[in-house]
Amino acid sequence: MDAHQVQVDEKGEASVARDVEYGVHHISPDKDAAAALVGEHAHAIDPVLEARVVRKIDLFLIPAMLVGYGLVYYDKAGTGWFTIIGSGISYGFGEINSGSLKRWQYLYLLAGSLTIIFGMWCFAVPNSPVSAWFLSPEQRIVAVERLRKGQTGVRCQTIKGSQIREAFFDVKVWLIALMMCSAYTINGAVSGFGPLIVSTFGWTPLDSILLQFPLGGITTIFILVCGYLSAKIPNIRIILLVLCCLPVIAGMAMIWKSTWSYHAAAPVVGYSIIGFFGPVVSLIITVGMANVAGATKKSVMAGTIFVAYCVGNIIGPQLIKSKTKAQHYPTLWTGLIICYCITIASSITLYFILKRENTRRDALQLSEEDRDRHAFDDLTDKQNPYFRYAL
Repeated sequence: MDAHQVQVDEKGEASVARDVEYGVHHISPDKDAAAALVGEHAHAIDPVLEARVVRKIDLFLIPAMLVGYGLVYYDKAGTGWFTIIGSGISYGFGEINSGSLKRWQYLYLLAGSLTIIFGMWCFAVPNSPVSAWFLSPEQRIVAVERLRKGQTGVRCQTIKGSQIREAFFDVKVWLIALMMCSAYTINGAVSGFGPLIVSTFGWTPLDSILLQFPLGGITTIFILVCGYLSAKIPNIRIILLVLCCLPVIAGMAMIWKSTWSYHAAAPVVGYSIIGFFGPVVSLIITVGMANVAGATKKSVMAGTIFVAYCVGNIIGPQLIKSKTKAQHYPTLWTGLIICYCITIASSITLYFILKRENTRRDALQLSEEDRDRHAFDDLTDKQNPYFRYAL
């Protein structure tokens, strides 16, 4: 074992044997911060200890992430669970018949208060596992070491122009941007105006809010299902992404072609299964961030995904032509179906590009020792021959 050895004593507590100092001040700023903590060589980690650390990280981050995303999407269908909660809250405020404020003002007071509280909590979030204050020094080593195999690094504070240029000319980045933009047009066009669309079928405004529950339920369940399957079955993310696009297309076709009579069931069912767009978007983000390495390049990818998300939200409402209501907005549904066909085609293209590159790299004769040494050198996915793309 090398400079740091992680062991588990009889009580299951981690003890770290340090033969040399970490050498934080000797690590180049161009390297990943993790290199200062764990060095260049891999260290064995007890699976029980690793599971304990992962569980501790999850308990710290996941509840806050759910609240954070919920505050962003409480009036949309981006996160299914908060679509349900947000709809329930909106329905409750809609029943207020007294007070000096208007109903919508109460809603925004609540959302604003929660946002302020969440913003204050964000100051407590560490930058990376290297500086995670809620982990012990031994647990930080475990948290960082388990990321070595993925070859994506942890954090590097140096902005590298070479990685920005590489991202600009990387077809993967452009395909992910196209997928995100085309998939998110439905949010701006349909999900953002969900209650208004449902009320077209003869439901009252408050009933229309309650009918967001099925959409939110489908989104929640299938985001979790896709996440579970992706964790259990290797290289299934893009396949799941394509499969989840199909119910979205079917839902849009049902709304478009069904009869919009009083309390019609078919368009409401179609609207509900549009909730599959939640796992589609989640998988696009996951595939995008899992298939780039290098701190600067990952930041570029994250920024690209956000810009594509915004562009999709801008494009969507432009497809709604109010004068075509009697024809069930044909331009809207035709445009959205085309967008999801683009998402499917781009996903399939990305799948074969990544698969071909993985096959090429698998044929290389590479040293396992070098794999460990380069894991935290802040190399991009193209620079690092040990990097494998997640399908």
